[in-house]
Amino acid sequence: MFLYYLTSFVNGFMNSVNKMTNVKAGQCFGAAKGSLINYLEATFLSLAPSHVFSVPAWAYLGAICGLVAMVLIIVGTLHTHVLVSSIVALVGNLGMALVLDYVFYGLFSWQRVIGILLILLGITWIEKMKTAGKAAD
Repeated sequence: MFLYYLTSFVNGFMNSVNKMTNVKAGQCFGAAKGSLINYLEATFLSLAPSHVFSVPAWAYLGAICGLVAMVLIIVGTLHTHVLVSSIVALVGNLGMALVLDYVFYGLFSWQRVIGILLILLGITWIEKMKTAGKAAD
């Protein structure tokens, strides 16, 4: 079980590196072109295996959602900071995970909802403190 938690933890690091790389590409080339560069590379790598045509079309929905997410990450991170955009993206990720766990597995927990709300409360508090600090300067 530890290996799976470690894998998810490393995934978080990789997502942050991916986010900043794509934000920098978005700054250099524009959000749409920066995202396109990322997804052209991924498309090339995914088409390399010979089994690509045996995959059902619905499975490629992840790539579409990923492309939209990447554009939103670039735009959001350019106008906030990496920490804030990462936390807000995490809240969206957790919220959708909560919905999908219920839809596919019938799992629901009010404790999870409260946890997500506490994360939102924390980021709101951090942003208010930052704003108050700027106003005091």
